[in-house]
Amino acid sequence: MASLSETNGSEVFLSGTVRTWFERHEAERVAWSASDVTKVEARIVVAP
Repeated sequence: MASLSETNGSEVFLSGTVRTWFERHEAERVAWSASDVTKVEARIVVAP
């Protein structure tokens, strides 16, 4: 899985490329699991 994340206060921005939809959803899940996160914006491309 290759993704880059940035934060702006309580907002997380994910970008990059992953191989499966599962990896994309997992990246989003991990971002949401961080404390005080109020927004996750995923700009992750799935490219097998």
